[in-house]
Amino acid sequence: IRGWLSPEETKAVCDDVRQCFRQGQFTNFILSRNPNKADRAANDRWIMPSFSSSGDGPFVDPTVGNIELRQNLKFKMAQVKAALARGLTDRQTLADDVAQTHEMEYLRYGEGALLARHVDEHHLELKRPNGSKLPLKPNASRRSVTWLIYLNDEWDEEDGGQLRLHERASDAIARVGARGNDLQVGWLRRTSDYGEQPVFLDPNRDGPENETCMLYTMDQSGKKRDLSRKPFANIALYLGGGDRVARRLMVDDPVDAERFHLIDAPKSLVSSSGLVKGPGPMGEDGGERIRDILPTAGTLVMFDSVSLPHEVLQTNRERFGVQGWFHEKIYIRSDV
Repeated sequence: IRGWLSPEETKAVCDDVRQCFRQGQFTNFILSRNPNKADRAANDRWIMPSFSSSGDGPFVDPTVGNIELRQNLKFKMAQVKAALARGLTDRQTLADDVAQTHEMEYLRYGEGALLARHVDEHHLELKRPNGSKLPLKPNASRRSVTWLIYLNDEWDEEDGGQLRLHERASDAIARVGARGNDLQVGWLRRTSDYGEQPVFLDPNRDGPENETCMLYTMDQSGKKRDLSRKPFANIALYLGGGDRVARRLMVDDPVDAERFHLIDAPKSLVSSSGLVKGPGPMGEDGGERIRDILPTAGTLVMFDSVSLPHEVLQTNRERFGVQGWFHEKIYIRSDV
């Protein structure tokens, strides 16, 4: 949404970001681990968060910068969150006003900084082995909708820093992202006979210990269909090899296997090294397209945190922004 912030609002927020950065309120997790990294320029990314695992962050600290401006921005984004909760009927818990369920942070990219392809949220089972079976903290939530606001004036193509979205080339025939706690992990690519279908992971089927995972998809009428006759081993979720390995271990029907694609496959040592060239704009399965969004001042961007891989292309001059995530509830079994 271009012009979502007025030029006056954009300048005021950008001034606050610059001031807070000069005051040392930002953190760089990558460079703080190893300040001598060879890819220092690429990792010149800094954030000023609203909260972290250790508690509230400087974004909500009344002694830092222009707190009134940030509170007004938070209120404005809370109105967006409430509107999404009303419009997205499967995400009504977006409206829940629970502590630490709306991440907000200032963002600064230095010259040369970039961010590799990724998604912003993963299934609990992909975060740690048997993660779906571990106890949840009170009011547990997850990222549901990602949003960004760009702040730099007079930004041109040669300045870089575009947000690159790796969208599906065809629209899905069923809703994407999640079915309760069963987050989306893949796609069945559209063919001349079948529509584009999201694939979800249920890690709690009946089966031997550590063999309880099942992939399933939904058709246009909302009917569920499993992609294998029996659950597969949970460890298969952590194997490298991309679609080729996943098709062999997780999907029975050869027609489904030919169409199946993981949204964010586990990275092998070779693929994460950067020595292997990526699959190109159509993705590993040939079912993707790319869309580049120029970080124009005042623009608001929103997308699903689970199903849309994205990256940030190399930034050729210092860039500022605001980013955040609207959360929704992680359900306990009695809720589903």
